[in-house]
Amino acid sequence: MYSSVSDKELFSRVGFYRDDIEALKMNGDQVLATNSLVEILKFSPELMVAYFYSKSILAALVCHFIGCRVILTGGADQISPVLSWGWPLRMHQISAFISLLLAHRIFLSCSDDFENFSKLCFNIKFLKKKLVRVNHAVCLTGQIRIDNVRPIGRFYALTLCWMGAVANVRRKGVDRAINLVALLRRIGVDAALDIAGTDGPGREYLDEIIKNLKLSEYVHFLGSISEQEKSRRFAARDVYLQLSEYEGFGVAAAEAFFAGMVVAHSNKGGLRDVIGEHGLIVDIAMIDNEDLKAVDKFYSDFLKYKVNLDFIKKKIEDYSISMRSKSFYEEI
Repeated sequence: MYSSVSDKELFSRVGFYRDDIEALKMNGDQVLATNSLVEILKFSPELMVAYFYSKSILAALVCHFIGCRVILTGGADQISPVLSWGWPLRMHQISAFISLLLAHRIFLSCSDDFENFSKLCFNIKFLKKKLVRVNHAVCLTGQIRIDNVRPIGRFYALTLCWMGAVANVRRKGVDRAINLVALLRRIGVDAALDIAGTDGPGREYLDEIIKNLKLSEYVHFLGSISEQEKSRRFAARDVYLQLSEYEGFGVAAAEAFFAGMVVAHSNKGGLRDVIGEHGLIVDIAMIDNEDLKAVDKFYSDFLKYKVNLDFIKKKIEDYSISMRSKSFYEEI
């Protein structure tokens, strides 16, 4: 497995890397997780799973040199016209097209990503055949929550986000989640938010918002948390918030959903594919426009919302490690 991460520890700390490593190991094969092109050459793998397309172009070239098959995967938000336009979008599309030429398969976990990559194929059959819709694995360390009692007047929320970049925090809608807490408190709701994830410049950006809204007593940063702590939080909080501007898949939101939490989400990208109407869909314009009447209706809908546990239990197998493993090994 290859990703251009700055710290190899992320392979064991970040869920989607860790789950894909486990999926690749299921057939008893040795797996190297690396950010080094030299290590790829020394290891000489039969298959390389590499993340984030254009960031893996050089790694894909190395694999072609040694006769190794290449699967590229991860979110493709950079080629979404929702987030980028003009020349920046064109440059991202050119990089994505090069990665499409180099890959044997492109694994896409979101229908919007699939559509955006399909446009880069220009109806060329051998390129279109490279695109495969494959769900990310969603692994639960705890049991599915069957108790979803929500006390009237309370809204204790959780969200997870890597805060190493301001752009990621904004794309994930964490700033909107903080603003939603402020709006709920304005209508008399005891609202609070826990934010888990690695700190960075995005944390500083959020700190400024919290300071301006005078919410330091109600918004708390947890830092990186263990899988066990994450499961505990899933069981203890009232709601999981994912108010993304665009979402390639939304692993953490999917984990919360399959753990039986109420997931309030923006229904963008992968959130629509995985959760959709089975979660509580949030009109993010309500937050941007500070529409207190709409916020009041949202809170009323939140109190009445019922988690569809039968749907969750039926659907979870579609996101299993074994499903992901089978998809990888069909390409060897």
